[in-house]
Amino acid sequence: MAKTLERINQSVWELREKVRLNPESFDYRKDLLNFWTDSKIFVERRRGVPEPQRSFLMLQKKEAAGCLLIHGAGGSPEEMRPMAENLFRQGFTVLGIRLPLDPNYSDAGFSEFTRAVFGRGRGKGRNSRGTNGGGSWSACIAQSEVALDTLLAYSPGSFVGGFSFGGTIALNLMQKFPVKGTILLSPGLFPIGGTRFAMFWAARRFLPGLTRKAMPVRSMMLDLVERTRSNLGSGPIDNPMLVIQAADDPVISARGYQFLQKRASSPKSKFVLLGKGGHVIIKGEDSGKVFGYCSDFIKGV
Repeated sequence: MAKTLERINQSVWELREKVRLNPESFDYRKDLLNFWTDSKIFVERRRGVPEPQRSFLMLQKKEAAGCLLIHGAGGSPEEMRPMAENLFRQGFTVLGIRLPLDPNYSDAGFSEFTRAVFGRGRGKGRNSRGTNGGGSWSACIAQSEVALDTLLAYSPGSFVGGFSFGGTIALNLMQKFPVKGTILLSPGLFPIGGTRFAMFWAARRFLPGLTRKAMPVRSMMLDLVERTRSNLGSGPIDNPMLVIQAADDPVISARGYQFLQKRASSPKSKFVLLGKGGHVIIKGEDSGKVFGYCSDFIKGV
């Protein structure tokens, strides 16, 4: 497989060079995006990822704005397909990528933490795969950056969109790449607390090393959330944003919605607070309305 990947990387590099030398050629740009996506799907297939959960590309046959979609931490590209299909019907090219996270992996909670403290079960079970739960925020950011960079080579007027944890990643990409606009669906900036969350927060503060070992997924996500909020700071956000969240979201606080609304400086930014819909607003009876807001935003920027 190593030699195959080496040949794939060489081919991607060669296509990028063709695009660089012939930026006006739609065929070269289309081939680059198509081949890059095929190579990512090839790796996922070899690693046993079920087909519905693999990355996907919905490519228009003519010049079109692109949109990168990033799923949440507990999901896969499959959850973004309905939105992608809607955008594709509106005339956009859509790339949905799979993050380097295991969607079946989750922290067991404080029983794992206790075992870590007292040394029982060390090196056994799920944590034997590493302290990042099948991935890390830096790996998620890095792979998303490569995907967005490739999409921007295809269409400089591309957008990035993310749901929940994917929204947190999209906020990081927005600050680094010249995207035309950013779509944030229930962006994970302020997780809702509770007794167990407060216990986790205290453990993370006083025993950070053990907490990361025992609860790698939660630790990784909170690390990225805090980093993202810090990087956004108190200054204005010039990039046009569409932020949609439900008022009854049981996972993410509306503080994140307000946090972004206060910093938005583009007159093209739009904020929609749904009365209901829970956390997963990309599914359910109001999802069509959400998709409509997204396509209208892209057309209006």
